[in-house]
Amino acid sequence: MSSMLRAFSRSRVLQGPGRSDVDIAMTKWWTKKRPTEGQVTRTISAHEQHPVGPWLRTFPKKVVERAPAYILWLGGSLGLTYGSIGLAQSLTDAEDQSHRP
Repeated sequence: MSSMLRAFSRSRVLQGPGRSDVDIAMTKWWTKKRPTEGQVTRTISAHEQHPVGPWLRTFPKKVVERAPAYILWLGGSLGLTYGSIGLAQSLTDAEDQSHRP
């Protein structure tokens, strides 16, 4: 049982004094590290380097296509709001005028 635990307790031993899979200037530094403590390098794929570019290229076309639907709702709601505020202001002004002597 104990030999089974010892078999998996450590990483495999490196071959030779230095590592051949790293830069020559870093071989001495990497000999002090076990393989499980190694540096992880990650790169960005070509699809992730320009995430906004395709959206910016198609943005004007989409605005022109979708503008009528958005203008109808946005324009209608803004017109209704502006009309309601104007009507309320005119009714308030009329009431204020009625209280004058």
